[in-house]
Amino acid sequence: MLKGKLVMVTGNRGFIGSVLETELWREGATVIGWDTVNGFDLGHRDNLREAMTEVDYVFHMAVLPLGACTRDPRACLEININGTFNLIEAARGANVKKVVFSSASSVYGDTDQTMDESHPLNAETMYGASKIAGEYFLRAFYDMYKLDYVILRYMNVYGPGQEGGLIMNTLNRIKEGLPPIIFGDGSQSFDFVYVDDVVEANILAMEKSVTDEAFNIGGEEEITVKELVVMLLELTGSNLTPQFKLEEKVPMQRRVGSSQKAKTLLGYSPKVPLQKGLQKVIKSLFEVEAK
Repeated sequence: MLKGKLVMVTGNRGFIGSVLETELWREGATVIGWDTVNGFDLGHRDNLREAMTEVDYVFHMAVLPLGACTRDPRACLEININGTFNLIEAARGANVKKVVFSSASSVYGDTDQTMDESHPLNAETMYGASKIAGEYFLRAFYDMYKLDYVILRYMNVYGPGQEGGLIMNTLNRIKEGLPPIIFGDGSQSFDFVYVDDVVEANILAMEKSVTDEAFNIGGEEEITVKELVVMLLELTGSNLTPQFKLEEKVPMQRRVGSSQKAKTLLGYSPKVPLQKGLQKVIKSLFEVEAK
């Protein structure tokens, strides 16, 4: 469906967006990238409308990440909320056929439950709140103008080239010969999903006839922080010992979501098991094969 189509990817220089852009070109689409790295800002409404004139489909991935949103809530408002509104407004004006929006599990907040899409949206961060705003803008535009869309709520995405996050922070310390740091006792658990699986989910969401829906996208392998750090030490052949900071406040104890709805309606199924994905990351970072 995307072959021969003009597709816009916002945040195309980011971790996930760059992988998606490469895959779209491979599938025969023509891609317009929109990212602050190459001088394009979601605040430039006129430029955005002009660039979207002939666009068929939009993947909206541009975002100010969690930490930056916490440090600068005003920037979060301008980029994640106002910028997303500008994007949706321009898409509607250009008669774009469909928008796929990258949301996040942060919209659910902290919960011991395994979240499905009916779970209440209880975001406690500016980042999570901004994602909820984007989701509801899309629902409103669908109701008013029938602008087709799909929302993807990612669990913890990882892969080669990622700059931050638990996996990369741990591996960077191991590479430097420093003990990995675990906040709390390491019992907090998460669902990690490999970047290639996330990209596949995006393409499925765009190509399927599904609209006006939200989906969790995860790897379906729950693992605790302690278990993950031990696995990374083993895969890198390191004899370092993790350093626990029991006094540090842990922002959440469990964030694990069900991807069953995405399986049923999109045909999504994660293909990269966690251990295999970690081996790919280690090979990329250390330039050697993981054990």
